[in-house]
Amino acid sequence: MEAPLTLRRPANWQDFETLCKKLWGEIWNCPETKKNGRNGQEQHGVDVYGVPFGEDRYYGVQCKGKDEYTHKQFTKAEIIDEIEKVQKFQPALKKLYFATTAVKDAGIEEFIRTKNLENITKGLFEIHIFAWEDIVDLIDENRQTHDWYVKSQNFKSNKNVKITFQDGLTELVLNPKYKKTITNYKQKIVPELPYGDPLSFFHRQQQNLYATPLILSTPSYATQVNLSYCKLYFQVHNIGLDPIEEFKVFFDFEGEVIDLKESNETKGLRELTIIGHYVSDVILWTDPMSGKVVPKRTILVGDDSFSSNDFFIKPAPKECDILVNWKLVSKDFKDEGTLRLIVKPDFDIAYKDVLVEDPLKTNTTVDSGFQEVIIEKE
Repeated sequence: MEAPLTLRRPANWQDFETLCKKLWGEIWNCPETKKNGRNGQEQHGVDVYGVPFGEDRYYGVQCKGKDEYTHKQFTKAEIIDEIEKVQKFQPALKKLYFATTAVKDAGIEEFIRTKNLENITKGLFEIHIFAWEDIVDLIDENRQTHDWYVKSQNFKSNKNVKITFQDGLTELVLNPKYKKTITNYKQKIVPELPYGDPLSFFHRQQQNLYATPLILSTPSYATQVNLSYCKLYFQVHNIGLDPIEEFKVFFDFEGEVIDLKESNETKGLRELTIIGHYVSDVILWTDPMSGKVVPKRTILVGDDSFSSNDFFIKPAPKECDILVNWKLVSKDFKDEGTLRLIVKPDFDIAYKDVLVEDPLKTNTTVDSGFQEVIIEKE
């Protein structure tokens, strides 16, 4: 067999999930091993599951792809969060395996051992972890998976790409800002009308009217920035041996996206002077929410990367996941995959009391609904 340490990590989390299904299916001697649900559905912390031969309860695998170039690790907070999710998986698991492309970490392994004993004491599922070095050993020990994976990697080695968001991320957290005002209407105490001197009362009312300054709208000189839109851009990494020529990337969004724009800024009068004409390499459509990247560079050699221009997405004002499906086409190669956006909005909620004379409007509350947060650019 090929030396284990020469095995490359999968190019994306979908391929890693497929590898785990194949590998643990062979380890468990379970042809019925399956992936759990489809992209975007609640999986309760389980990506792959099956009943090992000779067992009568389900085992599960949680697949965690990590970027080998930035050495990102599986964190304790992630582990705790996933353990809580798995407790909702039905039927209850007997064992849970964390499989990650991150390198081995003694601190994380110690933490897993502690959590494993805690779960066993509570009568819950066992917990184990396999880092990439462990997975390579398992691949080397299981002939069918080894031969399948080596053949797959060799096939991809000549022409292969990895597409990510900024900073090489396949999952990106977005924090759009939204605001809302909750108005409480309360009774206003109206002073008694001075009937004894109606002309004097009318005269004072006229004085108050003319004393109120006249407010006229004026054009904005400052550039405004809409913080409800979040910046994105794509990176295309050629991780194969051969160059990729005349490539384009098509993408679409699966989830609650309200709008797409080239910029989140509205130019003020100070910045309206146009010098030249900027043309983005990202073309956007809002019906449906999708777009394409047409690079000005027509060739991407091996080990080189390309970054698209920025564009901006406005997610719905709620916590949710958005899947970004991409497809790369080129002169003699094509590939496709999925990235994930995790939306965690930043809400600013203000409360306001308003005094009204109409008793029918008192003791009522009006919610303005979530609105965009727009500020002046410094």
